[in-house]
Amino acid sequence: MSLPDWTGKPPAGSLPQGESLEAEVGIIGAGIHGAALARELSLRRVTCALVDRAAVAGGTSQWSSQLLHGGIRYLVTGDIRQMREGLEERAIWARIAARRCRWEAFWMPHHNIFEGWAHRFGIGLYDRWGSERPGFPAEFRLGAVPQVVFRADPRSQGGPFRGATAYADLITSDRDLTLDLAASSSALKLDFHEVQSWEEQGGGLRAALLKDRRDGRQRTLAARQWVFALGPWTDGALRDWFREDSRRLRLSSGIHLWFPAVPGCDRPWAIRRPGGRVLFMIPREGRLMVGTTEREVETGWVPIAASERAELFEALERYVPGVRWRSLQVLDEELGVRPLVRGSGFTASLSREAVLERHGRLGNLRLVLGGKLTTARRLMDKLAVELTGRACPRSRTEPLQAWDAA
Repeated sequence: MSLPDWTGKPPAGSLPQGESLEAEVGIIGAGIHGAALARELSLRRVTCALVDRAAVAGGTSQWSSQLLHGGIRYLVTGDIRQMREGLEERAIWARIAARRCRWEAFWMPHHNIFEGWAHRFGIGLYDRWGSERPGFPAEFRLGAVPQVVFRADPRSQGGPFRGATAYADLITSDRDLTLDLAASSSALKLDFHEVQSWEEQGGGLRAALLKDRRDGRQRTLAARQWVFALGPWTDGALRDWFREDSRRLRLSSGIHLWFPAVPGCDRPWAIRRPGGRVLFMIPREGRLMVGTTEREVETGWVPIAASERAELFEALERYVPGVRWRSLQVLDEELGVRPLVRGSGFTASLSREAVLERHGRLGNLRLVLGGKLTTARRLMDKLAVELTGRACPRSRTEPLQAWDAA
């Protein structure tokens, strides 16, 4: 099966659906939250439609850090509850999406013996609270990395670090995970459908007028309840569709650069940086992915700024001078935009916790604000309970259907 087009260009052909469609719940946005909600509703046998102007997983849900993690930086910020929720969800993903997940022993390097002790204590709590690790490789060792092993890694040469502590986390393919969630639902999938206008009735939304970007055909989708899972495009959509000028989100961009594999760099590194940021260096798919930086942006579609590349290279040279970064070819680069619930201070300090908001004027509309990859299933399980009044324990155990299965 060929991969979908991620550029937003619709494929050739047309869909067999008619011009008038109905569902109990209409979901606008086919990223990780929209696809997860479609699965939750399908497990409860509730009809739904999954609508997106591009491909499923065609936006920011394919440009995350590709980690299903508890958020080890929350140890520093003190948000232990959110961290433990993430660790619990990490174990669930390892069970229901085993073919999309890979356990790794991440190294967090330290500058001196005192920082090393602090890391071992904090990381020890992280791994203890996250001790449920289905399928964790027996050969991986957590805790203090032996000096002879640490010094054999080229990233330790000539830099400021004197050792490292290993902790467990889960690597995934965010794009494939989102596609699997959609494939695991019975949702009416309306990808490459753009909302043209809305029909309101009785203080709520009755129907959306959609344009099929494949052939220009128009369709009407009627639903009793609506959910906007639009990620960083939420504020812009509400402004365009309903002339709302309120701002619910702040957007933070992060970049990833992909280099050729560097011999000896076999373990992923996570370097704590000032301001709570983390610099990842993750070997995967025969390449080395590095990132990320933080820059507040205004929209979900922004180019990578030259200053972002420069700042990332400077950080790499400062922390990891043993690798000649500027001599390596940049094979690919990505920029993802994180939707953060609006607050004060720098975006790097804002929580990744999500908010489920009931729209103030349109009574049958829910907004998914903020959130992250790891807790998307948990959040959409909660929303599905609110929408249907029914819990579904199978959500935590039912394996996902692979979108690319033969």
